[in-house]
Amino acid sequence: MSKTLNTLLASRHWIAHIDDERDDGNSIIVTLEKGWDYEDEKGCGVRGFDTVAEVKAGTSRHKVVQRIIHIKMGRAI
Repeated sequence: MSKTLNTLLASRHWIAHIDDERDDGNSIIVTLEKGWDYEDEKGCGVRGFDTVAEVKAGTSRHKVVQRIIHIKMGRAI
């Protein structure tokens, strides 16, 4: 994984995992931490990006939202 991707993973606490699959002809797959979604697609916490620049832009703080999870009787609602 590139230095930039490692830096993003370390500095953006809402990113859980980055899987760089470009050597296999795929995308850079970014998984957000539980409770976080991409701003333009509520309920979605996994997205593929074609470039490191897209990962940087697409995972910035204004491109992700933290879901509020309510607990009732021990269950998330």
